[in-house]
Amino acid sequence: MPRSRPPVRPRARRGRPDLSTFPVERLRDRLSSYIYGNITVLAVAIAVDPAAIRHGSAVLTVLATAVLTYLAHVLSHLVAHAVGDSGDDDEHRETFGAIVRDANPIATSGLIPAVLYAAAWVGWLPAPWAQTAAIVILVVRIGLVGVFLQRFSGRRPSFLGLWGGVVLAAVAFAIGLVKVVLTH
Repeated sequence: MPRSRPPVRPRARRGRPDLSTFPVERLRDRLSSYIYGNITVLAVAIAVDPAAIRHGSAVLTVLATAVLTYLAHVLSHLVAHAVGDSGDDDEHRETFGAIVRDANPIATSGLIPAVLYAAAWVGWLPAPWAQTAAIVILVVRIGLVGVFLQRFSGRRPSFLGLWGGVVLAAVAFAIGLVKVVLTH
């Protein structure tokens, strides 16, 4: 008798999972990771000194921030998911996999700033331009959350969603700026 294959999850373009098929809690975790990762890296992008960009240490600083924040997030979620644990090994593996995947936006939030800082390090861009571009890109990424939120909620993107994203980006920038002022 031929073995039956497990059901295949629909994929969106470019091999990404179709988020419309995700449980709402997973979407919430992923969106939370996206916002948190971008705000954390934004604070680093604001704080980094142009001399560090020219020296190359800013690349490592941004990547280390993204990766270590990712690891802290995964660890905290693994501990939190122990509440009400049933002891089922299959459930553990599934939960672990979901936590790791849903935290990926934190790890990837540092990629664009790192590439920009690396371009400045090798002399392709002036350091202040790389820093400004990194900050603007991170703010725009956060600003698009309002539109993404509407789309993932099954609604058509609207001006209100875009405006909500602009407000979110402004608040995120303020958080990043205050973090830099108070901690550096």
